[in-house]
Amino acid sequence: MAKKYDESSIDRKAGLAGIRAKPAMYVGPTDKNGLWTIFREPGDNGVDLALKGINKVVHLIFDPAPNKYWVLDEGPGFPVGKKDFHDEHGRKEKLSTFYVATGLTHGGSNFDSDQISRGTHGIGIKATNALSKNFTVWTYRDGSWWCIIYKDARLVKDVHKAKAPKLPHGIKAKKGSILCFEPEMKLFTKDAKMDLQDAIDWCTLTSYLVPNIEVRLTTKKGKTKVYKTKGLGEYVGKVIEEKKATQFGKTFIHHDKGIDVAIAFTNAENIDLDAYTNGLKNIEGGEHVKAVYDALVKSLKPYKGKLEYTPKDLRDGILGLVNCKIAAPQFNNQRKDALIDQRAYALCHDTTFKALEEFWKKNKTLAQDISKRAAELRKKTADFMADKKLLKNVKGASKGMSDKFADVNNSKTPIDERELYIVEGDSAGGTAKKARDKSFQATFAIRGKPLNVLDATKEKINANKEVSGILAGIGVGSDSKNAGNIRFGKVIFLADPDVDGYHINCLLLGLFWKFTPHLFDEGKIFMLKSPEYLAEHKNEIYYGFTTEEIQKQVGSAKVDIQHIKGWGELSPDQMAPIAFDKGARQLIQILPPKTADGKMRFEALLSGKGNYRKELLGIVNADDDAPKAKAAASTTRKAVSKKKATAKKAPVKKPAKKKAA
Repeated sequence: MAKKYDESSIDRKAGLAGIRAKPAMYVGPTDKNGLWTIFREPGDNGVDLALKGINKVVHLIFDPAPNKYWVLDEGPGFPVGKKDFHDEHGRKEKLSTFYVATGLTHGGSNFDSDQISRGTHGIGIKATNALSKNFTVWTYRDGSWWCIIYKDARLVKDVHKAKAPKLPHGIKAKKGSILCFEPEMKLFTKDAKMDLQDAIDWCTLTSYLVPNIEVRLTTKKGKTKVYKTKGLGEYVGKVIEEKKATQFGKTFIHHDKGIDVAIAFTNAENIDLDAYTNGLKNIEGGEHVKAVYDALVKSLKPYKGKLEYTPKDLRDGILGLVNCKIAAPQFNNQRKDALIDQRAYALCHDTTFKALEEFWKKNKTLAQDISKRAAELRKKTADFMADKKLLKNVKGASKGMSDKFADVNNSKTPIDERELYIVEGDSAGGTAKKARDKSFQATFAIRGKPLNVLDATKEKINANKEVSGILAGIGVGSDSKNAGNIRFGKVIFLADPDVDGYHINCLLLGLFWKFTPHLFDEGKIFMLKSPEYLAEHKNEIYYGFTTEEIQKQVGSAKVDIQHIKGWGELSPDQMAPIAFDKGARQLIQILPPKTADGKMRFEALLSGKGNYRKELLGIVNADDDAPKAKAAASTTRKAVSKKKATAKKAPVKKPAKKKAA
């Protein structure tokens, strides 16, 4: 039946109610990140005042009470007088500016400003207000404190004179503005929790980026730390230390009215250039980042000679920060994930290029070394696109996969939402094909143990049909211009839950690491954490990692507990909750090593060096292995031992009732 659609179907969420109804549109995911966003927003207001030269302090406070937070500044305070405002119909209404600034969406002071600021759309603290159970703001104006109070995003006490607020931990305030809020936790996920580390990171970064500001942070225990730094050079130094990277030459640092740039050239894997606009992080980068990359490539052309490399090779190993300073910036969304303002490119590119030119003139050896390193990376790249024969084999394999590959049947499903399961064996592949959700899940059955490509010769790899088949199955090579791209947001290994299955997972990891390492950086590689036992009782299926766990779930009833030796032994109904139900399955995400030492250990574990793995397990003394590998095994063994000692047992999820046949 068609759903009724009439006047009763139309609704309007005015003002803060609109934010409250769809919070993710304004603060992103409603997990701990969204919770931090509503704490950060009033802090950003204080930074905006500092950028305008009218504030020198921003203070974040964790109240001793649960879920209660304070933000202070020493700016001029919110204006409290009334003035005429126009609504969307042009009608005048006299309102307090204090009320407009704290309780009306798209009300603020940065719309027509030519000053740089983090807030541009008049949302900011209104999002904090909308998602709070209690929200109160005090402001010091004309020798008096004024206050406005909201509850559940509704005004309960309009602007009025008040006494100075009693702050926690004995903190005193003599001027500026003070904001106190208690998040409405029902609007956030159950596991959402304010993370002190997020506040520490924000305070630290703000102290690097904003001159002449004192950033303070007070914890629940009343300990206050003042953040002051020596600027971007110190920032880059800490990043290098955290990455355990080795730097080549000097750090490039450049400041002007439009951009702050700090770049260190290191041996780190991939690129780690943090992007900010007016001190606010852009997790997806944007025009300012593109401008800096282009300026880098252009500035190094005089030192390139006959060397061959791509811009990606040149950028590899970069650590640092880009901060674009621009009035009224344009972002791709309210969360400001990416700077899409076309003005930013010209503002950042030309001055950065000129500064780099001068930098290279004083550091010619570094310029030559970076160019040579980029050329070496191009030669050593493991990207299969460089091997025309393998690419040809992959394209050939993609034409004959109908018996192994079961694709997603909904062409409108976004790539990021698609999942590909790589399943061991034809029998398990057939079961998985029936158990999956065809609308977004695909399966690809492999023959058995793949070739260990980390130790095999190029000729052996090219001759192996299974390697070509797997690469074809994940969609590699389907786009001739971007052959490394794939058609799925997740690739999930579904080998049998036994020793042979774990071995297959290791071989698959090696294959993906060699030919598509970017998938690890993109967070697309997963393994299924599979229980080893199941039992059926009263039309429900129970799963566990031990027989005791199964019996505990079932209770005193006697049941036949089955050991899952292989996926091919299960029915689609039994397999679906374990592997394909997003609410019940358990996945392990495989992320890339963060250091050169970690990379060495990872590759040693996946390669054919059996002695290294035995030494790691303490079985033999691997005297024949390289000293570095032996030392890494010892380090890894200690880390594993420590992890086992501190790990807590994860609860076993009880799946939904068995599906009808």
